[in-house]
Amino acid sequence: MPRLSRARRSGVTLVELLVTMALLGVVGTIAARMVMTQQRFYHITSETMSLRRELRTAMTTLPADLRGISSVSGDISSFDATQITFRATLGAAVICAKPDVFTIDVPPLNTARTTLTSWYTAPVAGDTVFAFRADSMGAGGDRWSAHRITGVSSSAALCPASPFTDAALDAGKLRWRFTVTPALPDSVMVGAAVRFSRSARYSMTAAASGRNYLSRAEYVNGVWTSAIPIAGPFLAPIAEGTGGIRLAMYDSTGAAVATGGNAQSISRIDIILRGQGVASSGTVAGKSIAKDSIALRIALRNRQ
Repeated sequence: MPRLSRARRSGVTLVELLVTMALLGVVGTIAARMVMTQQRFYHITSETMSLRRELRTAMTTLPADLRGISSVSGDISSFDATQITFRATLGAAVICAKPDVFTIDVPPLNTARTTLTSWYTAPVAGDTVFAFRADSMGAGGDRWSAHRITGVSSSAALCPASPFTDAALDAGKLRWRFTVTPALPDSVMVGAAVRFSRSARYSMTAAASGRNYLSRAEYVNGVWTSAIPIAGPFLAPIAEGTGGIRLAMYDSTGAAVATGGNAQSISRIDIILRGQGVASSGTVAGKSIAKDSIALRIALRNRQ
């Protein structure tokens, strides 16, 4: 009988299989960690860019609003390390008619030849109008008469034959009439400049998400409006100013003006904002991944 030989079969041993699986596991772990690292780096970079963009927004908004404050005129109502309440300028105009001591009329917003009336939101009852007095003596003696607006109306028939409007090109355009109190002095005459203002407040407020945002509210018709987020998120505010916002007031000599001090002596406002990312990529050692800060120094007008 011929001797039968067994055919050799190809395959792997159990040891080879275990070694292969171990190597694949190591390679897979390294690849997964590289992907997670890249993903975390992307999120950190994205959060940092977003945070710096929000800080730049605050850096642009705050000086534009606060630099127009005149502390000597009483524009700052209250302040502490985390908020400031002040009179914000809405716009300006010139008086085109003064029917009586309690009424002033101003030209249309869209005059054909020149822009003599401009505001970012229409003044309402409760706002304040400052009228320039003709008895002022030069720039050093500028005097403004403050009046509370009690009524607002508009009509195309106001300011008839006024030199501040074109009889043909501005025909049919609405002029604005403001009723004020107390009575206007005789030195406030037709052609005088007027500026409109409204109480506003900057503070740090918490949103529904629990994050804190630099917000702005206005006092309209006797009621504070809901605070509108301007920039953020930032760290939570702390009374001592060590949190997401810190306001510090100084007089013209550089001495600090404490909370409750003389607001009319304020010459400079220093602001520090401390922001943090939304931690979309998680946290590291219990801390937010992206954090940054910015410092602003704002000099007020009409100060020496």
